[in-house]
Amino acid sequence: MRNQILAHNHIFNLDPRIKILMMLIVSLIALTGGTTGHEIVLRLIVMLIPALLLILAGKYSYGITCTGIITLAWYGEAFVVIEGQQQIATLLIFVPSGVITRFLPSLVMGYYIYTTTQVETLILGLERMKIPRKITIPIAVMFRFLPTIKAESSAIKDAMKMRGISLRLAFKKPMVYIEYRIVPLLNSVIKIGNELTVASVTRGLNLVYSRTSIIDLKIRWFDWLCAILIILLGTTYYIL
Repeated sequence: MRNQILAHNHIFNLDPRIKILMMLIVSLIALTGGTTGHEIVLRLIVMLIPALLLILAGKYSYGITCTGIITLAWYGEAFVVIEGQQQIATLLIFVPSGVITRFLPSLVMGYYIYTTTQVETLILGLERMKIPRKITIPIAVMFRFLPTIKAESSAIKDAMKMRGISLRLAFKKPMVYIEYRIVPLLNSVIKIGNELTVASVTRGLNLVYSRTSIIDLKIRWFDWLCAILIILLGTTYYIL
């Protein structure tokens, strides 16, 4: 939590409203972008923005890896053509490259938002956008829920190792493995869900009354710069 708060104060950590705007434009261009013409270079620039944001956020290995994968997939989709009767080889290159270029940038942008956005900041940003609380509350619960479930699953896995239960049991006795792994996780999910509901109500997160926040959420110069840049890239891409 402390790292998330520090990340929120970092100059390169964008306002959640700008993150949502960039998510929409990056996803739209990645999904609908073509593979021919002069706009393919602009498409590559837009697709690499999420990876660049990861690098600026300090996640260098993820950012550099995603940059390499997206660039190779973009090149394979746009430029690699095998002459002759080897259409299957062309298909094996073109199809995976197309899947990567259309979905990986959105996934990377979602990972950036998930790892660099504090829950309270996200809720405040959505409220400033006049998003209904029927949407903001499930999103807030999801942001709290997923890391907790991941930690609980790791704890169950460690407990199984201490008792000598490994992945081999899944092949020998799949039903027993499911009972040892899935049933405790389901019980934890139910318990954690109830606890999150109580915690949300305690903190004043409901559908009726407005809530206050100690977070001073403002759009800074770097946020405006990124917003203007992504809007210009998106507009230029579709005009060209």
